[in-house]
Amino acid sequence: MNKVTIIGNGGAGKSTLALALGRRTGLPVHHLDQVIWQPDWQAVSEEAFLQAHDDLVAGESWIIEGVGYDSTIADRFARSDAIVYLDFPIAVHFWWAIKRGVKSVFVTPAGWAEGCQPLTKLIPMLRIIWHIHSTTRPYLRSLLARQESGVSIHHLRSPRELKRFYEFYCEG
Repeated sequence: MNKVTIIGNGGAGKSTLALALGRRTGLPVHHLDQVIWQPDWQAVSEEAFLQAHDDLVAGESWIIEGVGYDSTIADRFARSDAIVYLDFPIAVHFWWAIKRGVKSVFVTPAGWAEGCQPLTKLIPMLRIIWHIHSTTRPYLRSLLARQESGVSIHHLRSPRELKRFYEFYCEG
């Protein structure tokens, strides 16, 4: 694994997984939330994001976690040699996002953009989770079904499967 995409809905644990996998492999970790968001939830322009994304995927090795713009996902997948898709029931995403929001009062979540407090955007985040679940999720599944055979795909559908992935790839 030299180019790893970790993708999934909000609250799935993408950032935490990326950091653990990065520690184990030595690959540089890039959080798309840190590319999109500036302090106080100010988004960079779409053009600036697309350029930054192109620069990241052009690298020799990386772990890129997050969704970003839907228009960038197919290119990221095409350049990946491994894709980890965290695809849990929506209730898990909601619950983990709420827990992260509450915890963020005391500690900044891993991979979170500087100056962006998750609890202040909890309700919009829950709406985004619903949107990704209903709209982006089918698109992600169709992209995964069309991936080249040389790509290692890990479609994790439950917290238990995520735990097994950690045990195999991140610990030891």
